[in-house]
Amino acid sequence: MDISVKKLSEILKIDPEVLLSKMIDAGLSHKSVDDLVSTEDKQKLLSYIRSSKDAPAKPTAAVEVTPPVPSPQPQPKKDSKPSPKVTEKPKQKPKVEKEPEEDTKVKKTVNINGSIRVNDLSRKLSRRGNEVVKKLMELGEMASLNDEIDQETAVLVAEEFGFQVKFEEEQKLSEEQLSYPQVELSFSDQESQTKRHPVVTVMGHVDHGKTSLLDAIKSTNVVDGESGGITQHIAAYEVKTKTGKITFIDTPGHEAFTAMRARGANTTDIVILVVAANDSVKPQTIEAITHAKAAEVPIIVAINKVDLDAADIDKVKGDLAKYELVPEDWGGKQQMIPVSALTKKGIDDILDAIELESEMLELKAPTKGNATGVVLESQLDRFKGPLGTFLVQKGILKVGDTVVAGEKKGRIKSLINSLGEQVKEAGPSTPVEVLGLEDCVSAGEVFNIMSNEKDARAIIDARLSYLKDINDKNVMTSQTAFDLLDQEKINKLRIIVKSDVAGTSEAINNSLLKIGNEEVDVDIVSSGVGGITESDVNLAITTGARIIGFNVRSDNKAKKILEEKGIEASYYSVIYDLIEDIKRLLSGLLNPIYSEKILGTAEVKEVFKSPEFGLVAGCLVVEGLVRREKHVRVLRDSVVIHEGELDSLRRFKDDVKEVQNGTECGIGIKNYLDIKPGDMIENFEQKEEKRSL
Repeated sequence: MDISVKKLSEILKIDPEVLLSKMIDAGLSHKSVDDLVSTEDKQKLLSYIRSSKDAPAKPTAAVEVTPPVPSPQPQPKKDSKPSPKVTEKPKQKPKVEKEPEEDTKVKKTVNINGSIRVNDLSRKLSRRGNEVVKKLMELGEMASLNDEIDQETAVLVAEEFGFQVKFEEEQKLSEEQLSYPQVELSFSDQESQTKRHPVVTVMGHVDHGKTSLLDAIKSTNVVDGESGGITQHIAAYEVKTKTGKITFIDTPGHEAFTAMRARGANTTDIVILVVAANDSVKPQTIEAITHAKAAEVPIIVAINKVDLDAADIDKVKGDLAKYELVPEDWGGKQQMIPVSALTKKGIDDILDAIELESEMLELKAPTKGNATGVVLESQLDRFKGPLGTFLVQKGILKVGDTVVAGEKKGRIKSLINSLGEQVKEAGPSTPVEVLGLEDCVSAGEVFNIMSNEKDARAIIDARLSYLKDINDKNVMTSQTAFDLLDQEKINKLRIIVKSDVAGTSEAINNSLLKIGNEEVDVDIVSSGVGGITESDVNLAITTGARIIGFNVRSDNKAKKILEEKGIEASYYSVIYDLIEDIKRLLSGLLNPIYSEKILGTAEVKEVFKSPEFGLVAGCLVVEGLVRREKHVRVLRDSVVIHEGELDSLRRFKDDVKEVQNGTECGIGIKNYLDIKPGDMIENFEQKEEKRSL
């Protein structure tokens, strides 16, 4: 698709005039940033960048030191471009001078300080997650994006990608310079600590009865409204018991929500691990155990479905013991409660176990000072606007407070508790639905109450500046241009994702980005919350992307354009279906495999001249058969000397389609005259086989 120089500059994150100058240097005829760039032009630019990259070392070093390469490195403020960057942060100059020297040696540096998540390592190395996972597999390490690897393994991976690893000193420096601006909290721990009720996260394998157990506890039906029997969103409920309150967080069971599940564990005090008595330990059970242990959270096991004939409680206990969860009646420390969500057997025992565990934890939180906590969910309501489910962790959240979450702010207009009642304030461990944010934010973001609007604007500006600093690091150099243009060789499936809530959107994105490989890849052009709009469709037309809607639909304007342009939007309500469909589409982009089948071999006995075909080999088929319209190879002393096509196949004076083993024939090979007696002619065919991910 032809795009303007200006559009290409946006994709490559380079100033349009700099890119235009680069294109003129490459010998292209473009004179304006509005001129269109064809695929052929891109290839010429790519070739020019390649040749620049391969130029002698000294001239390259001279070029690299003077142009825009040093300017992104200091990363000061962004109000103006070249001049402030030099004057505002002179401390950075020594580092800038070292950088070009390292570039000339083609050695980039990375800081690795201790163990690190695979996902975080991929970001540090500016590599796709699946590339890092693949490299780990080559090194004999099986790990997913959310797994943590030790420092030694991380160093090996970094070195495999051509990085020079630095450790503690450099790490501290980079954290000091580039850290996401946080709100300073001031709580008087001595005076304002008060007892709070526990926050309990329910985890376990899909279909083991997590939501049904919650349903039994709070006596409301959540299961019936869920598509495919899966909880699609994180939700929180506050339940009143005989002795007090408990806040429950229900995490989705599908593996696509691994990141959300991990976040759930980090916002909780106690984990209820639900294991079906008839099914025992499954992959997602193990994931849940791992996340709970990583968060250092006590685990209470609910052995569900004990009312079934196939229930085997001892087997469940034995399987859990392999993961260091030993029941109390076996001499361990784990409370394991037999329950039935269907008959409500053991529900009181679960509540008693939670109460006992929370008493041992002595849960407290400060109540004086500006409130802070976690955004559990965020969604766009067509009537109310952006809504967020907040879990308060410290302080008292009140109507009228100025709130900041991520890079969004707002003033709280209303608070609704888990019973659907409007409240004026909410204390620690309380989940509330909040109306007043200017836009949806990602699940897992920390929210903070600010003293005034001015402070809120200041922290938002600081965070946006930080993000711009990170983006500015990717400003165009000849190397980054080369890398980005070279990526066009990868077959990409471009997708626009719209979903009903932010957490689901994030989970879908994480799952889609894991699907690709070194040949095909998913490119998420845009992702957001809410219905499919006119701008989404226009973006799809511009980028050639497919539109995916999860629990959302197109509005009337969008529908009209979709019909006019003949574009199809795909709608889903179950994540499994969405992932499988994308896998099938992505598999269609894979280059097919060509398998080869040898049909037969003929030995050349004599060579004749023909006025029609040039040289004709008089042959005897010694193995299999020889078939016309198939490929041939000529072998001399068992070495292939030519590969081509059959021009003619004759039996006496007749043209034939094939000749069987033990039969003489005449073979003419297209555009080949170096045939000699004693040569072997191998006849073969190629089959195209489709591949799948």
